Amino acid sequence: MNLFLNELSYKCTGELTNHWAAVGQFIEMIGELKNYGVDKIICPKGYKNIPLGGYCLKDFYHEINGISNDKRIEIISLMNSSLKEPKEGELNEAVAFSLDSSFDSDISVHLGNSCILDLPAVSLTFDEAFKQVIISGYIKHGGKRLKKSTVRNLYHKSNSIPAILSSLKKECAYKNPQKEPLWNQKMIGAYLTAIGHTDDRHSKDVFEKQEYLIRTGTAIALMNGWAHHARLSCKNTTEKKKRVIFYSEKFRHTDTYLCIDLEHEDIRFELCDYDGCHLREIKCTGEVTDSQPKSNHNINV
Repeated sequence: MNLFLNELSYKCTGELTNHWAAVGQFIEMIGELKNYGVDKIICPKGYKNIPLGGYCLKDFYHEINGISNDKRIEIISLMNSSLKEPKEGELNEAVAFSLDSSFDSDISVHLGNSCILDLPAVSLTFDEAFKQVIISGYIKHGGKRLKKSTVRNLYHKSNSIPAILSSLKKECAYKNPQKEPLWNQKMIGAYLTAIGHTDDRHSKDVFEKQEYLIRTGTAIALMNGWAHHARLSCKNTTEKKKRVIFYSEKFRHTDTYLCIDLEHEDIRFELCDYDGCHLREIKCTGEVTDSQPKSNHNINV
């Protein structure tokens, strides 16, 4: 999989050396994306010759005053392993995305292509505007009229990468949550490998176990089109039992509920119907571990 660099984020005011934290964050994120099948980041043509904070990337092939050798090697490695110019036919120049409906400035062909292909864009964070998971704006596609649009955005290494990478519009919207609640198995597998999960793990105490299961279970739910239901989670949590509940936001039917099972060491979920009645227990791999409904696993809706 190749993703497009948000070329609007390829601007650094002042000296690049004063913003090295943003560069380091970008390099770390690109390394993490490799775990999820992202091969290359498509940059603007001639990107090595485009000034960035007083330097061009091609300058890093030689010694630079004020830039350590380690930092030079980091940039060279990034260019050689992860960045590329678009091949012929890889970038549709007729598509444009703008943060402003006037299209007078801040126009991005790369964000436009990300939008129509339902791919996330990748952003540097010299500008605070690109430190967000959704970039909102307007899109023009050839002669078609202007319309409001959004682009998913990757800007730092986080637990939310699998969810941002997942194409929920194209796939999840056609799924039945009661039949395929955890349909995104390829991304789940990549995520579990990336975090080093094993089913035979052992927590030191119940608090560590719950923290781990909530963190990982939430990431898995989000990448499959579920959204956290704060009200129901609170309503169904007692002094003796905690509940973390999601609803089928991105699915064809939104009236199904998924609860993280906090009893086991491996990652499991309880599936409930629109009335909150328990249907079955499933592992994060989609395997049904208990097909028998249990009334004590029902939730109050």
